[in-house]
Amino acid sequence: MSTISNMYETPKKHSIKLLFLLFSAIVFVSRIWYIRECNTLAIRNDEYGYWSHAALFSGHDWSDVLAGHMNWYSYGYSLVLTPLFWFSHSLRVMYKAAIIQNGIFGVLSFLICYQCAQILFPAIGRRILLAVSFSVCMYSSYITQGAIAWSESFLYLLVWLLLYLFLLFEQRPCVSRALLLSLCMGGCYITHNRTVGIVTAYVLVVLFLRLSDAIGWKLFAALLLPLCVILFINVDIKSYLCIIEGFGIKPKNGMGAQKEHLMSLLTIQGWWNLARSLSGQLWCLATSTFGMLFWGLAYCAGAVLQALRAKKAGHHLAFYLFTLLASIGTFLISAISLIDPASITNLESDTDLSYFIYTRYDECIIGILLLLGLLDFMYRKKDVKFMLLTLGSICLYTGMGAILYCNLQRIADTWHYRSFCAAGIGFYRLFSKEFSMGWCVFISGVVFSLLFLLSLRHKRRSLHTALCCILLIAVFVPTGLYSSQIGTINSQQGKVSCGNLGLYYQLKKVVGNRNVYCTLEDTDNFRIAYELQVNLIDTHVFSITLEDLPIQESGYFICCSSADLGNLKGDDYYLLAQSDAYSAVVKGDSLANAVSILTGEELERVGTGAS
Repeated sequence: MSTISNMYETPKKHSIKLLFLLFSAIVFVSRIWYIRECNTLAIRNDEYGYWSHAALFSGHDWSDVLAGHMNWYSYGYSLVLTPLFWFSHSLRVMYKAAIIQNGIFGVLSFLICYQCAQILFPAIGRRILLAVSFSVCMYSSYITQGAIAWSESFLYLLVWLLLYLFLLFEQRPCVSRALLLSLCMGGCYITHNRTVGIVTAYVLVVLFLRLSDAIGWKLFAALLLPLCVILFINVDIKSYLCIIEGFGIKPKNGMGAQKEHLMSLLTIQGWWNLARSLSGQLWCLATSTFGMLFWGLAYCAGAVLQALRAKKAGHHLAFYLFTLLASIGTFLISAISLIDPASITNLESDTDLSYFIYTRYDECIIGILLLLGLLDFMYRKKDVKFMLLTLGSICLYTGMGAILYCNLQRIADTWHYRSFCAAGIGFYRLFSKEFSMGWCVFISGVVFSLLFLLSLRHKRRSLHTALCCILLIAVFVPTGLYSSQIGTINSQQGKVSCGNLGLYYQLKKVVGNRNVYCTLEDTDNFRIAYELQVNLIDTHVFSITLEDLPIQESGYFICCSSADLGNLKGDDYYLLAQSDAYSAVVKGDSLANAVSILTGEELERVGTGAS
């Protein structure tokens, strides 16, 4: 009998491995789907901030471009980008490598999600846990963020690792696991400071464990000491980077950035703004997860409340408490950071919808809520309590939707929002040119209803759970890819079509070790200077006004607005290349002759001295 049993187990184990490899391949491909189009930084200042740290760590000085313009960005993700500078100095190659890294981060996140599911739900079959973990990791925004070389995909991995290490520590508390957990928490914080809500939850739970005598002083110290060391050292590293890279110690680079927002909470209007922002974000997250966000929160809250009633710690109580507090903290930090009194109060002005539906900061924590919510929703007994919880979730969703709807009615331009930061609700764009709450609610309601009907079947539950996963993936994948296309890839293709990349390429061929001055109409129009620097990795680029050019010197290059060509004073300026809006200029007769020999073309003279 044992031989027969072993013969049965062997194909079963192999099938699970094959299924894992198949799902991993799909996760990886979904993250790098647009890799052929990913050639350049295209999104926000965040990308330039992360890459500038990595450049400094690899020995490059970009401070003359960033000084005075850029605000602080955490350096944790920059440590991952730094090795790319060791192997290539081509942004095209490096950017594609960063996208491949995102694919690897996605696969590792899937693996850790599956490990967490096995610990939390040991009674459920491994195939089902694999399928559910796969559907969680195919969440729309996770796919969208894969096409962007910024910290999100790496942060998702770190948070999953943090949750997994917490579960391991909960299973067998020991110093080594406590140290790893604390180090991972510190790693999350230096990757993105918005995880301060998770850090706060972590500290509170550790204090709770010590006060309840669940852990001794030795474990207490091991859980907090590495984190405290990282936080203290981070202050010095941050100050050093701000000074050496030219950011400066500005209020926006620290907690001072939130001072105005926090002070606004002393007023009734401030609390109303917070309610608006928080309601919009939770409505958006609930819509994009088809209600599973609420079920995940309810599952964690139910575990905590049950332990309080029984006055006895339930299974994984500390983990559920940590997840609940980390989620609440993250939502609040995100909402407070987006309270901009000048924009969110005066809604009749040109208000960015992102203030209401910006979910990027929240999505590092909702993966676990989606996992818990979906499994609880499918396997919970369908009784009166289930129906009351369902109705309560619908009422809460309706209330938040009403608050959002009443405020959005006052905004004229409902197209203006950052699609890559609210990718989960991107499915409405397939049916409406402008943001449509109606389509969002309709599609979300249909998917939730189908999930609900599938969850009612008790027989062959595994099959119905698998169908639920297929349904979610069928919505997540096109939504994520479409949001990535309109929010990221179109921006990158726009840079190609306007000729900017060609301009940088021409400069790179002839620049050598000479300086490049990027002239701006004013120092606020700095995006072209950033683009120029990241494409000319080894070149010293200066961000400067036209009036401040060193006109008495020669032997350098200029990148300026094409409209400014006639304002270059002198007769030793020569046109090298042009895009739609910008021009690359050679300063100096001798340099122009040398460049002409390299390019095989005679350069046209420009400036006030041109004939």
